Amino acid sequence: MEVFLNKRKVRINSSVGRWTSLAGLAVLIVGMVVSFRNPQLVWVSLTSLVVGFLASVIGAYYANHWTRSPRADEILSQALKGISNKYHLYHYLLPAKHVLLGPAGLFVFRTYLNEGRIAYDGKKWKQKFSWARALGFSGQDALGDPVQDALYDAQRLQRWLERRLPHHKIPTIDPFVVFVRDNIELAVEETAIPVISHKQLKRLVRQIDKECTDPLDENALYDIEQAALGDRVSDL
Repeated sequence: MEVFLNKRKVRINSSVGRWTSLAGLAVLIVGMVVSFRNPQLVWVSLTSLVVGFLASVIGAYYANHWTRSPRADEILSQALKGISNKYHLYHYLLPAKHVLLGPAGLFVFRTYLNEGRIAYDGKKWKQKFSWARALGFSGQDALGDPVQDALYDAQRLQRWLERRLPHHKIPTIDPFVVFVRDNIELAVEETAIPVISHKQLKRLVRQIDKECTDPLDENALYDIEQAALGDRVSDL
């Protein structure tokens, strides 16, 4: 398997996380100093507290997704290591963040950095409450509806490819929901698409590849790859 990573995007977002965190800390310090020296300037202290808090939350999110290693792309690349060399994995180069292309078609992976127990009873997704996550300091993802989010990613990629390859038949895109942290416990009832941990990913992709009866030919794979990479090779 060959991996294509948008290194420029990783580098920029990692820098955003570091500088935002530092800026938030600086604003909080300024507010604290002002509150001691000029207690009457309450509005300055309150503004500093709000701005510093928001900057810290944003910094924590970016740090968890782009600075903390292993990142989601690194975990996926490792999880899929060893599958056929005919497969190519694209990180942050397409409308969907993580896309696998190979003879069995296109796979979109919607990743989540959440930890602990994740439950789905057929109607609602649930995760145990924590103040760190509620305040945004854990850097974990808001659950929402992972299945619908993954389906939306697949639809966006489908439309994107149809615009760039109007004379090609775009293969079916299979979306997965993948939880990429080791400390995850899934209690999920039947869903429209797979909801798995990263440890199950390679086995499932290999099974789909083995059962594929109408694989993409090399010309189709090449055309889709060119649409994916285009003039963005400099970002790799």
